[in-house]
Amino acid sequence: MKRLNLVAVLGVVVGVGAVGCGSGSTSDAEMAGEVGEVVVPTVSIRELLGSASNSGLVATMRGPGQIGYLAPETTRQRNEIVTTFRIKNISNGALAGFKVDEFWYDSDGETVTGDSVRMRRPFLVDEVIEVTLRVPRDSRMDRSNYEFSHQNGVVEANVFEEMEEPTPLAEDTEESDESGETEAAAR
Repeated sequence: MKRLNLVAVLGVVVGVGAVGCGSGSTSDAEMAGEVGEVVVPTVSIRELLGSASNSGLVATMRGPGQIGYLAPETTRQRNEIVTTFRIKNISNGALAGFKVDEFWYDSDGETVTGDSVRMRRPFLVDEVIEVTLRVPRDSRMDRSNYEFSHQNGVVEANVFEEMEEPTPLAEDTEESDESGETEAAAR
């Protein structure tokens, strides 16, 4: 019985392979038994390894990470409270799924509102980013709290006195419109 199953599976595999390898149109010469030359693309493993420096894969931290940040700047814009952070990764490795949470509380300690921002790409070592959090304004807002985390653990945060400008990224290019104003490209 096992041999019969093996024969059936091999028959299906060979049949699918024959159908998949055939071309959509066959010429009379091919039908008569003359086989044309088959061109097989060759890929060298050295070529693949040479292009590995262009790959987007990065080893990420497991366990607690460390960041440094400047004191947040909080401003009021119309009906929103906008908080801006400048953050630097000072860990030994990249932080995957880096996340900043902001919580606003009233005078009794009850949560009123909050916002969260998560990076889609790894937060690389020594990279400086700028994070903007927006929450709707509420008359009950009294104080706020910030929490930092990443996909593989918690983040220990240290307040810095000064920090360099955010690291420009190739994907965050700016485009100009006809009026000369710049606007960030949509993500």
